[in-house]
Amino acid sequence: MSAAIDHTPTSRDGGVLVVGQGAPALGGIPRFLDDLLRSDLKDMHNVHHLNLMRGEIFNPGRFTGANVVRTLADAYSIWMHSRSARVVHINSALVPLVTLLRVGLLSLAARLRRARVITHVHDGYVELWLVTTARRLLARVLLSPAHVIVAASDRSRAALAEALGAERVVLIDNGVDLSTFAGGGGSHNPPRILFAGFLTARKGILNLLEASASLMGDGVEHELVVAGAPIPEAAGLTLEQLRESAGPHVRFVGYRPPESMPEQYLSVDVFCLPSWWEAMPLSVLEAMAAGLPVAASRVGDIPRAVADGITGVLVPPDRPDMLAAALGRLLRDPDLRTRMGAAGRRRVAERFNLATTFEALDGLYRQPSA
Repeated sequence: MSAAIDHTPTSRDGGVLVVGQGAPALGGIPRFLDDLLRSDLKDMHNVHHLNLMRGEIFNPGRFTGANVVRTLADAYSIWMHSRSARVVHINSALVPLVTLLRVGLLSLAARLRRARVITHVHDGYVELWLVTTARRLLARVLLSPAHVIVAASDRSRAALAEALGAERVVLIDNGVDLSTFAGGGGSHNPPRILFAGFLTARKGILNLLEASASLMGDGVEHELVVAGAPIPEAAGLTLEQLRESAGPHVRFVGYRPPESMPEQYLSVDVFCLPSWWEAMPLSVLEAMAAGLPVAASRVGDIPRAVADGITGVLVPPDRPDMLAAALGRLLRDPDLRTRMGAAGRRRVAERFNLATTFEALDGLYRQPSA
């Protein structure tokens, strides 16, 4: 943990209640919460976790009877567990509408307990959803119980600030522990591309398969390693369908737990995430920390991490032709991969270190309630 953090313990009366889906849920929020609960902040602020993951969630973000019952039950859990909490830190995707309604109710339950409420937004779809006056007004009303809104990307921060007022919204970048990842990337013949993430259309996996097939057709030999699993929001995108559209050079290795990812990054030469939208994906930061060049879409805050032409290559989303060209450039030039990978690792160390993330969060936890 950075020396800039004040390690003087705060009062252990009440402490901090962190709310959000943890294991066995997958994705960025469980990863963030796991890092938080293993950090120095856990003891410094008497952090406890209220895990809202209770079995598989069907139809997430939709107005169904099951989701209404689940939301009411979760609000009651917050009401009960935040009885003596000084801070309640709620982690969510925030949008679309049903999720926003849910977050508003959870925040209200914590506020009624007189806790300081921090609502942490982890989804890059916020900037694409908060585009009308009606939606911005609704967000302002529903999030009124929260004292502070934390955005994980600068574009999300800007969208939320327009809706809620700049004084209530702060940016805290995602970060990674550089010591967990060995630098240097891989050197394989043929070179290997890694995709890691949910197997959904919006993650660009179909675009990547098309780009990869195009490269093979042009004689650019490579292997494509796909690490991830489908989720319900994939709208019919199944692993069987993906296998049918993939050539023999594509390997589907399934979900990889976070602790196995450092080794996974060392087994490849290039990381690719061609998403249609993102906030600040941890997978990109981890790949850079592992010394890999990154080919990614120019969406969300990815351009703040991946410096185009320096630490990787950026392309517009949903353009498999341009993605193929970017990947081909990296696959053909091992020296370029090495230079970009080293520059990426330095960039993470300077700008996206996990210690800096938790230093900012420590400051929020120490602020008094209004």
